Amino acid sequence: MTGLQRNFWLMLTGRSVSKLGDTFHFLALALMIYAKTHSALSVGQVMVASYLPAILLGPFLGVWIDRLDKRRLAIACELTRACVVLSIPFLPNVYWIYLMTFVAAVVGFTSSNSQHALIAQLFPKQQLLGYNAKIQTSMQVMAIAGPILAGMVIGFWSYTAAFVVDALTFLFSATTLSLLTVAAKEAAKQGAGAKKKQFWAEFRAGARYMMQLPRVLNATAVMFTAMIVSGMFNVLLVVFSKDIIKVTDTQFGWLEAGIGLGLALGAITLTQVKNVDLLQVVRFGILVDALLIALLGTTESFYTEWLVLVGTGMFSVMAMIASATLIQSEAEQPYIGRVLGFYNTVFMAGTVGSMALAGVVEAWFSVREIFIYGGLLTAVATVLLSMKRLRKTDVSAEQAKA
Repeated sequence: MTGLQRNFWLMLTGRSVSKLGDTFHFLALALMIYAKTHSALSVGQVMVASYLPAILLGPFLGVWIDRLDKRRLAIACELTRACVVLSIPFLPNVYWIYLMTFVAAVVGFTSSNSQHALIAQLFPKQQLLGYNAKIQTSMQVMAIAGPILAGMVIGFWSYTAAFVVDALTFLFSATTLSLLTVAAKEAAKQGAGAKKKQFWAEFRAGARYMMQLPRVLNATAVMFTAMIVSGMFNVLLVVFSKDIIKVTDTQFGWLEAGIGLGLALGAITLTQVKNVDLLQVVRFGILVDALLIALLGTTESFYTEWLVLVGTGMFSVMAMIASATLIQSEAEQPYIGRVLGFYNTVFMAGTVGSMALAGVVEAWFSVREIFIYGGLLTAVATVLLSMKRLRKTDVSAEQAKA
């Protein structure tokens, strides 16, 4: 096995097992909070605590990611996450759980971005899409199997057992990260000369650098536009399915599995794609996803809804993988952490803002109308954002400082 293959399998198994842990964490967390409070609002609040770090801290954490050795930072984060999640079932009240959920999300966000930046160091740029797609395929398979396994663990044992499994997956992830082989010259370059700079100077330099990457900015705008509707879609899907299509609880589980199947199929599809314009994949994926959401608003049966949801999962994940790969391949190593931070902040702001607006918009329009009009408006916006052909702009670190 070559060093490249070894790094690939270590990254694939580590991230996949960590993804499995995430599914255990979120299922156990939601069920435990509901069991303690019998309040859907409390469940929503703990979910918000999971999203907030990406919105509030993304670009700032990106500065530290660019300063430090990304592999060591990811290892430290995975070990810290293991300790934090293991403490959650033993906390005295829900307010402490909210706090530790926020801490776990901060550490998890830092770890995820560090690993995304690390992938750009481990594999050749021209092969990044294929490696990302294969890793995401494995992760999405875990996302399908995870909730089923988590439910079994909780049913046979307890919420605490699920958090223990979660912590063990992070320890496994830290182990695989420690075994990665990163070229000495690449490791030495990380944060070179950055430690003497002022934090805010680095922050501003990262913002200026991203503004000089028109393709990354366009992909960010397209993804933000999509999330404005997708956030509402995620909130209102249960209402649409239960109250309009009249699905049973078992059928709703199959709908969720359909989305997961679509995510896996989309990732598998990208493993077969070579020499493609990543920005075009982002644009096309979001355009089709938006049209499918509009189509969902017209469906009348469980079976057609299931097929449409498979499609939404497939094309949305293609756009997400392509956008992350675009950043990895076009942003320089000294800036990847900050660019990913800015991108994720915009992405998550669209998602959370849309979730917050779902209840307000539902007071004016029916769920069917929200899906149809929202999907069509997103499709139009995506077409408008896709009209200009953008070529890759090479921006050096020196040019970004100017």
